[in-house]
Amino acid sequence: MKKGLIASAVAITVAGALIAPHFIGQQVEQLVHDQVAQLNQQAGYQASVQEYQRGWFDANAVIQVHFDMHELDPAADMPAFPVFNINLALTHGPVVLSSQGLLGLSAWQADVAADTLREKLSWAEDQPIYRISGVSGLFGGHSFSDQMPAWRFQEKDNSHIEFSGYQGSGEILSQSMYYSGKAQSLLGEENGERRLAANDLQIDMHADVGLATMMEGGFYDSKTRISLAQLLISVPGTEIGEVDASGLAIEVKSSRNADKGTGNMELAYLADSIAVAGQPASDLIMQVQLQDINEGVLMEYQKLARTGDAADPQTMMQFIEENLPIALLDSPALNLAKLSGNLPMGKFDGYINSRIKLQDDAMDSDWMYREFWLSNLIVDAQLNADKEVLLFVAKQQMLGQMQGAILAGQIDEEQAEQMAVERAPMMLEMLQQQGLLVETPEGYQSTFSLKQGEALLNGEPMPLPL
Repeated sequence: MKKGLIASAVAITVAGALIAPHFIGQQVEQLVHDQVAQLNQQAGYQASVQEYQRGWFDANAVIQVHFDMHELDPAADMPAFPVFNINLALTHGPVVLSSQGLLGLSAWQADVAADTLREKLSWAEDQPIYRISGVSGLFGGHSFSDQMPAWRFQEKDNSHIEFSGYQGSGEILSQSMYYSGKAQSLLGEENGERRLAANDLQIDMHADVGLATMMEGGFYDSKTRISLAQLLISVPGTEIGEVDASGLAIEVKSSRNADKGTGNMELAYLADSIAVAGQPASDLIMQVQLQDINEGVLMEYQKLARTGDAADPQTMMQFIEENLPIALLDSPALNLAKLSGNLPMGKFDGYINSRIKLQDDAMDSDWMYREFWLSNLIVDAQLNADKEVLLFVAKQQMLGQMQGAILAGQIDEEQAEQMAVERAPMMLEMLQQQGLLVETPEGYQSTFSLKQGEALLNGEPMPLPL
């Protein structure tokens, strides 16, 4: 009896091991078709499964993808993107060992060959231009890595661009996602001289959301940072001449308020130092915030964008008429939360905060008229700057106004420089007399506020153009 039970258990186990791959293979194939269908829902993308060959433990597919910029913006004058194929290879279990050394339910690798690009790009013959591979874990998670090989672009004999290659890796769990990637350099030369140098690109992303929820287009808690250690751009014969920057970064944050059905977004541009045309600056920060944005309205806009109809002015106006009153009920805000930096002659900082706060009967009025916005918009703004900074700005503005006279030969650059230096203090004094600037122990300050249709400039009432 005991031997019979053991034999039956063994038989069931063997049968399961033989039959399970068939059903897993069906699920994997359906997943591929689902992902292609989801891609087709995005405006500008046209994808189709050209081939799918399924074996007992593996499968191979060819997915054709075309990106049509004209569908996103019919007015855009963009070159046609070539159609390319994604060669997809899958291995499924019940249990597989992936190339990443991880056990999982299935493993996959997608290659973008893009051989048509070899007309002007050169890279290793045995590598695709892009590869991403991953493994689906036994308990539902997904780990993946992607890479691009080093390549060289040469359109002319005397100029070329070289890219060091890119490597990244990430993980997708049920309610979170992680990704990081890096590239060492992108270098460009012309006639043996350096024209472009971008070094140490780093991408880091963390989101507290599952992939399916992310694809829906709503808000979620996330943080992304893209940094570049150094950027050098040389454009001889122009006014800019050279841009030399270090410690560049873009930070993007988002958050969701489930109780209110709203979300926030924050975008910050950072630079440790930057010099343009020989004019240096350091510790530069520009931080933009969107707050209390209605999630339902955002998702409706995402649907519109996926169809490409957002490029149609009439459709977009109808969307605004239907959804803007809903969005305004959440008192959304658009803030330039911080703008600051240091120049050789001093520092500056400021902010502009603005929010819609509807009056009780506000929606009875027509939001298409400026009276509505002036009555329901709250603004709070401030700018602080050292005196030498504003003198420098005033001088540069005057030099710009005199460019016509310089080009016409009426005055030379040295005379223009002297005139601008002499007149800059006069401009600041005039702005102070007009009440636009207030002198402080450190330099100058300007404040502005707007509430319930009443505006104050540096604490004094200011008439509005009603």
